[in-house]
Amino acid sequence: MTRVVGSRDRNEFELNPLEAHRRGRKLDAMLRAPASSRERHVIRATHRVLNELDDHRALETARRLNRPA
Repeated sequence: MTRVVGSRDRNEFELNPLEAHRRGRKLDAMLRAPASSRERHVIRATHRVLNELDDHRALETARRLNRPA
C-alpha cells in the first residue's frame, strides 16, 4: 500500500527513456561533484583513527554540498 503525502506529483518512474537517461546523468553528476577523492591505498590504523578519517571526509563533502550560493 502506498500513501501519498501532499499534492505534488511524486512519481519516481520516468516513462520516457531519453528523459530518464538525461535525468540519471544529471543525478550522477550531482553526486560525483561533492565527493572528495579517496586515497587508493591500504592503511593500518586503529578503529578510532579510521572513524576520524571518515568523519573528516564526510565533513568536507557536506561543506561542498552546502556552500553558500
